[in-house]
Amino acid sequence: MSKLIGIVGLGPVGTILAAHLAKGGANVVVEDIANDVLIKIRKSGLRVSGIQRLSVQIDKVVGSLAELAGFEPDIVFVATKACFLKSVLAELKSVWTPRMKVVSFQNGLDNERLIAEILGTESAYRVVVNYAGNLVGAGDVKMNWFQPPNHVGVFHKGRYKTDETTKYIADVLTTCGLATDQVFDIKKHVWQKTILNSALCSVCALTGQTMKEAMKFEFSHDLTMRVLQEGLSVARADGYDFGKDALDRFTSYLEKGGAHKPSMLMDVENNRMTEVAFMSGAIVDYGEQYGVATPVNSVLTKLLKSLENNYLRRRD
Repeated sequence: MSKLIGIVGLGPVGTILAAHLAKGGANVVVEDIANDVLIKIRKSGLRVSGIQRLSVQIDKVVGSLAELAGFEPDIVFVATKACFLKSVLAELKSVWTPRMKVVSFQNGLDNERLIAEILGTESAYRVVVNYAGNLVGAGDVKMNWFQPPNHVGVFHKGRYKTDETTKYIADVLTTCGLATDQVFDIKKHVWQKTILNSALCSVCALTGQTMKEAMKFEFSHDLTMRVLQEGLSVARADGYDFGKDALDRFTSYLEKGGAHKPSMLMDVENNRMTEVAFMSGAIVDYGEQYGVATPVNSVLTKLLKSLENNYLRRRD
């Protein structure tokens, strides 16, 4: 039986997700709070260019979570920045029902635990996204890379596992062109993505470099390696050992990023709140919990939060 899928947030990740699902025949309702985005999508639909080329009309487009809940979606993907997750969940809580499966389709550590805590649900879902893009305009995204598969799992009663919903999510995303595997312990993949994100997002956001530039320049490359080493050490303390060749494998992954501007660099360039607290900041927090030193992640987090505070204060 086809399920109704809600998507909250139409930035690059949410737009690519919605376009693929709709093009693949899934029943989709999309939500965003930006009125100009809603107007454009209602008129022109969604467009993806770059490594994928999709153009699709969307007939269910809403501007609030209350409107989205009115369609009674079976699954809701939260595709906003992780720094907005708490506010999204606070609003969603008033319209959430136990039959609604909520999925973090975001960066950062422990988002699924936050969903379970705020909504009071036994099962909170998590997808680790392995694609990226940049906004060209409202409802219009250039998809820069995809290193499949994505991964999906569930946090159920304090433990990680799979269930019928993770299987459905993996199947529908794969069918629609976004290859996705369900995994028994999604947190291992969350750790891997968080370490990789922390390595280049923070460095690129502070230096203005693309991923390719940061990996080619000696000094930014050195910073990136130190961030990776710290992240791997903290993950090991949390029970996730990626093996002796992890640094080489993680480095190889980052070198495939190409001339892509990470989302955190785009946030800094556009004077927006960043996700650093869920990336390098989260590694620092876990490091403090386990007594593992994380000086480079700590400095990068403090520098980015200071930069962010400065432009947000000026903007407001």
